[in-house]
Amino acid sequence: MAPQRFSWHATRASLAQRGITAISAAAYEVPGVYKNIEDVMAGQQDLVEKVARFEPKIVKMAGADDGPAED
Repeated sequence: MAPQRFSWHATRASLAQRGITAISAAAYEVPGVYKNIEDVMAGQQDLVEKVARFEPKIVKMAGADDGPAED
């Protein structure tokens, strides 16, 4: 599970180094828990067309004490 594999403190520092401010989030939402989107899209070349890339600079997610995130 993400909380056992990832440190939120280390993740926040890594995001800050890349110019991203995380207002709130929880360990299950750290970038490392997601597949690399470039790899996923490369595996689905016949189904997708890349038209843009989103580069967030501020992120507001559910915090660890906010209960489960809404999907």
